[in-house]
Amino acid sequence: PRMFDEMQGGAKRIKRIVEDLKDFARKDTSSLDETVDINTVVQTTVRLLDNTIKKSTAHFHSSYMEDPPPVRGNSQRIEQVAVNLILNACQALEGPDQGIHLSTSFDREQNGVMLIIKDEGVGISPENLPHVTDPFFTTKRESGGTGLGLSVTAGIVKDHHGKLEFRSSPGEGTTAILTLPAMERG
Repeated sequence: PRMFDEMQGGAKRIKRIVEDLKDFARKDTSSLDETVDINTVVQTTVRLLDNTIKKSTAHFHSSYMEDPPPVRGNSQRIEQVAVNLILNACQALEGPDQGIHLSTSFDREQNGVMLIIKDEGVGISPENLPHVTDPFFTTKRESGGTGLGLSVTAGIVKDHHGKLEFRSSPGEGTTAILTLPAMERG
């Protein structure tokens, strides 16, 4: 039975890697002209990842801006970005006593709707920080990381004319900042 469990686990890892490769290679041709509410997308993502978040931390906090300006894009692709960023934050934690803080806001100067995810995890070394969105770059190879998650994420953000920024110090956690251009209201 243990061999079957190991085989099943291996098959699941292979399936995930193949799906990541397909996401990386495929240029999504789906429409990018939906009117998207960032709060709705992020709240859906948090509900989707509820079990993973609860297993990773006892300190998950979220705050959402009131009446965010809409964003033009594809809600499913933006949700994929949020999923990848939240999963990375969960994986960065060393234990459930460390937290994740998620918020949405609006930057008037950039006319950008922002999703900010700050974890209290291991952080990223200065030499690795510029490479986190490079295809196949990973520091988690031994635990099954493919280095495609943030690369795919960066591609989606670029397709939406957005910006993805990471700030981090080893031992002090990482802050991921997604900024998407706001649509004019009305």
